[in-house]
Amino acid sequence: MDRLRTMQSFVEVIRLGSFSEAAKTLGLSRPLVSRHITDLEKHLGVRLLTRTTRRITLTEAGAKHFEFCQRVITEIEKNEGSLKRTQKEPEGSLKILAPKSLTTLALGDAIASFAAANPYLNVSLMLDDLSFRAYDFVERGFDVAVHTTPVRNSNLVARKITHLRWLLCAAPAYLRKHGEPQQPRELARHQCLVHINSDPSDRVWHLGGAGQVSVKVQGPFASNSVLMLRKAALAGLGIAIVPLYCVTEDLKSGALREILSRFPIPVHPLSLVFCPGKPTPQKIRSLGDFLIYWFRKQPIP
Repeated sequence: MDRLRTMQSFVEVIRLGSFSEAAKTLGLSRPLVSRHITDLEKHLGVRLLTRTTRRITLTEAGAKHFEFCQRVITEIEKNEGSLKRTQKEPEGSLKILAPKSLTTLALGDAIASFAAANPYLNVSLMLDDLSFRAYDFVERGFDVAVHTTPVRNSNLVARKITHLRWLLCAAPAYLRKHGEPQQPRELARHQCLVHINSDPSDRVWHLGGAGQVSVKVQGPFASNSVLMLRKAALAGLGIAIVPLYCVTEDLKSGALREILSRFPIPVHPLSLVFCPGKPTPQKIRSLGDFLIYWFRKQPIP
C-alpha cells in the first residue's frame, strides 16, 4: 500500500466531501480513490468515515487520523518545497573566510549585496589576513575562502572571480634618500617591505611578466597585511609590493610613486576556494556567479 497516496486520497475526500471531486483533484479514478480509503481502513483496523448517498462524515477515529494525515502531508510538502528551492535559490548557512584588507576596501560591499539578495541564506564573513594550507579553512568550519594568490592543490577547487594588479611603490622621501632603482636586480640593495605568509619564498620578488626576473630582497619591515605595508611605505621605510586597490589615492596625490613600471608584477587571481564535490553546492555557485557579475560591472582598480 502506498501510504502517502492513501493519506492524500483520504484528506481530499474529507476536504471536498466527495469521492468524485477528490479523484479529479488528485488525477485519479474514483474507484481507485475508494479503494485507497478501504485499504487504509483495513490497515488501521478502524472505520474512518461513514458514507451515505447525501454526505460523508468522519468517525471519531477518522477525525483523529484526518488531523494526523494533514500534518504529515503538510510537512512532506514543506520539506520537498525547501529542497526544490535550494536548486533555484540558495538557503541555509554560508561561512566565508576572506582577507581583511581586500574585504575592507573592495570585497565588503559585494558580499553585503549578495547577502541582501539572498534572504534565505545566513551569511557569515570572517576576516583574516593569514594564508591557509589545504583544508585549513574547512577544518575551521568555513564553506569557502577568498584567496588572492594561485592555489596549487588538487584537493581544492579554485574558481577565478577577477584579477588583482599589484605594483612596486615607495614614498618620494625614500626615493630621494636612497635613489630610484632602474633595474629589478637593484632591489637587492634597497630596503624592501615584504608581504609574509610564513613562506621563505615571500622574500623573493618576481618582476617582468613574460621575461620574469626574480630578486631576493630584504628590509626592515614585513607584514601579512597589505594595509600595514602601505603605511610602512608612506612612512618612508622602503619599497613595497602592494595591490593597486589599496594605494590608488596615494598614487594620485603623490604620497607614493610607482617604480619599475617597465617590469610589471604578475597579476594575482582573486578566487573562491572550496572543496570539490558534484554538484557544487548551489550557495557557493551563486556566490561565485554574483561576484563575477559584480566585479565585471565594478572592476577592482
